[in-house]
Amino acid sequence: MKNGDGRMGTTTRNAHHTLLQIVVSRDCATCEESRAVALEMHEMFPLLEVELVDLDAGHPVPDGVVATPTCLLDGAVVSLGNPRPEDLIRKITELQALQV
Repeated sequence: MKNGDGRMGTTTRNAHHTLLQIVVSRDCATCEESRAVALEMHEMFPLLEVELVDLDAGHPVPDGVVATPTCLLDGAVVSLGNPRPEDLIRKITELQALQV
């Protein structure tokens, strides 16, 4: 389900698929929870492209990221720190509804 570049689900960008990026690092105390959130969102939203951006693996820091964990939806920061799952679900649902 997760390949070498940190993506879960489809690896081909599709204009109709929402991209959730979760930026993590080794020294982050709450990033294990972030990884669990990524898996939960991937399971709930099969068309959602999920990418774990591990800064310790040499991934560049996405624009707007100042700390780990950070969640981005289609490049926009939606959470500094771990979001409440219900808030993230609502944001993903709203964004996907706009893309139909």
